[in-house]
Amino acid sequence: MAARQLIDLPAVFTTLPYGLWDTIQTPSPDGVHWQQGVTWPERCPTGDTTYDECLSVTGTGAPPEPEPEPKTANVEQTNRGALPFTVYARFDCSPVGLGDAQSSAQDALARVEQQQVETAFWTGAAGGQPVVFPHLAADTEVLDGDIVLQTVASPVVTGADAAYALGALEQELAGCYAGQGLIHVPRTALPTLAAWNLVEVRDGVLYTLAGNRIVAGGGYTGSGPDGSAPAAGTTWIYATGAAWGYRSDVYVSQVRDSLNRSANTLQMLAERNYLIGFECCHLAAHIVLGVPTE
Repeated sequence: MAARQLIDLPAVFTTLPYGLWDTIQTPSPDGVHWQQGVTWPERCPTGDTTYDECLSVTGTGAPPEPEPEPKTANVEQTNRGALPFTVYARFDCSPVGLGDAQSSAQDALARVEQQQVETAFWTGAAGGQPVVFPHLAADTEVLDGDIVLQTVASPVVTGADAAYALGALEQELAGCYAGQGLIHVPRTALPTLAAWNLVEVRDGVLYTLAGNRIVAGGGYTGSGPDGSAPAAGTTWIYATGAAWGYRSDVYVSQVRDSLNRSANTLQMLAERNYLIGFECCHLAAHIVLGVPTE
């Protein structure tokens, strides 16, 4: 048999749009110490109204009581925290005929990185262990002293059609976060949301009609707050306040350190650390998939 020519893969890999990292805010971290975890004081205001006790009232109806109620605290202050996790790709290969092993390792990581980050942020699992905090599918608060690492996803509706469920979810989101929030949905839900005319694309960004951004994660599993898989024909979606994240540079193992001499094999590794947090709200809704029947 004639030897076949070894070529580089000519196809270009393109990540899917509307994913988690492309949707959240990505500020530059102050150094590298975030990779040990971070804390921050979170202030989630509800606000209130009052009136001038000298208010003059004309027309019908009784005037307000002479003195307004005292102004009370209406900003919830919480010490929040987030922990990092690592996404990696490793491949074993013969050193013979391999051109740039490090570039190949980086390419392998780039192909799975987005999906793995999304799965970890949805499920809270990394390496098969529940160590990613905070995450979406959660029904238990997790504390580290007085630091809240994990909040509980509060279900708004269950088993509702997409239009009703999204409306209820966004109404609750507006009640606890007055700015633009995020609606996290697995990709299996996108055709349903589109069929109900609940989403639109503006300048390459996916929005609800209310103006919240949609994160359509290829790694989002659709599981409920208790971690259970959704029933066939349904999925869970989540809403949060604005989310942000840090990520490190890519670490690639050196070829000289990756050689398994007993098997004469290179064990190439590429990895990157991530940390993701979000503000104030953590809501959930269980929706029925499918197109409108009327």
